[in-house]
Amino acid sequence: MGEANEKLLFSKTLTKTDINNKFSVKCKSLASFPPFGAQKYFQDFNAEGEKGKKWLFRLRIRKGKHKKPVISAGWRRFVRQKGLKIHDKVSFFTGHNEAEIATGVKYKIKVQKAVIVFKAVLGHAPCSSG
Repeated sequence: MGEANEKLLFSKTLTKTDINNKFSVKCKSLASFPPFGAQKYFQDFNAEGEKGKKWLFRLRIRKGKHKKPVISAGWRRFVRQKGLKIHDKVSFFTGHNEAEIATGVKYKIKVQKAVIVFKAVLGHAPCSSG
């Protein structure tokens, strides 16, 4: 799924909440993003799709001890344009080639569509849309 210069940050099979509202992220995945400022509870980041399209997302955390990160702004647009459904899989990567190192950390997002036969998920296939 990832290229040689990419590192998988996290991968998730989508739920109803991920499709209809926001994409919940595991707390341990927060370490993959730049640290939040003292009074800052969100940060915007770009992720590049398989065909080079840039997607702008907002990562939010709760105030207090239990951060419960979610990707909110930009997520629903991504879901609609990709035609994502429950059981599809989304993976986030970092890439580090010379051009990316010059601009800092770069994120990539990849989609795999669920292969469903008789209501059973048999696996996932790469998404063909940009």
